[in-house]
Amino acid sequence: MKHKTSVLIVNSKEKESKVRQVPTHIIMNWRKYSLLLLMLVVVFFIISGFLIYQNTSQSYQERLERANFIRSQIDVNKALLAFSSIDSGIYRLNSFLHERGLEQLKIENAGGVDSDFDVIHINEFANFYQTQIENLEETLINLPLGKPYEGAITSDFGYRRNPFTGAGRELHSGIDFRGRLGDSIQSTGKGVVTFAGPKGGFGLCVIIDHNENLQTIYAHLQRVHVKEEQPVNSGQVIGQLGNTGRSTGPHLHYEIRIKDKTINPKIYFDFETKKKND
Repeated sequence: MKHKTSVLIVNSKEKESKVRQVPTHIIMNWRKYSLLLLMLVVVFFIISGFLIYQNTSQSYQERLERANFIRSQIDVNKALLAFSSIDSGIYRLNSFLHERGLEQLKIENAGGVDSDFDVIHINEFANFYQTQIENLEETLINLPLGKPYEGAITSDFGYRRNPFTGAGRELHSGIDFRGRLGDSIQSTGKGVVTFAGPKGGFGLCVIIDHNENLQTIYAHLQRVHVKEEQPVNSGQVIGQLGNTGRSTGPHLHYEIRIKDKTINPKIYFDFETKKKND
């Protein structure tokens, strides 16, 4: 039978004390048992740390291998050429806008892609150019591009003989399209109608402001389908071809004005830009 030692436990809050029997060898060797317990705790933490490290290291290695694979699939030189091409395209678009007296796209740091480019920056560059494309779309949607009507052009912009008398020369401030009475006339760009109704020699007329400096005029209409202060979209039908006002026959007179100065609408019919020679 193992020898036990009685231990008296005194609690000051209780009236009676308690007696517990503890194996004598535990009391005599408590330091050894404490040291053994401490060693077990240390071994437990070492093993736990090793397992955690092993799992974390494996996960990190997998992510590293995936990142290296993605990196190997991206051709840095091709990315450089792509960004350079976008820069050149934006430059040509700005030239197009400048030649037409319009506000250019404000692009900071365009053309800044150099030999230090790394695939880790690809998201930064992608976000940058996404913003520029969105700005470009917003600019272009307000430009009066294309034709308001696909009829034959009977009179170009510039000086011509008086169509009523055949004598003398006068400045024709727009382009005339021959057509059939009642054919649909479309807005060439997004904007707001600032005039809709009879206007002297223009007859029934619609004027659309595309921004504070740019407007289009559609004259000699038979009917008007919009009203003043109405927003319109590119391609929206705004009226019907007619023969009202100072007119020699059914046709549409179309004008583009920048800061109240008439320009040749033909430069907006074809959206073309010439590449600048390097």
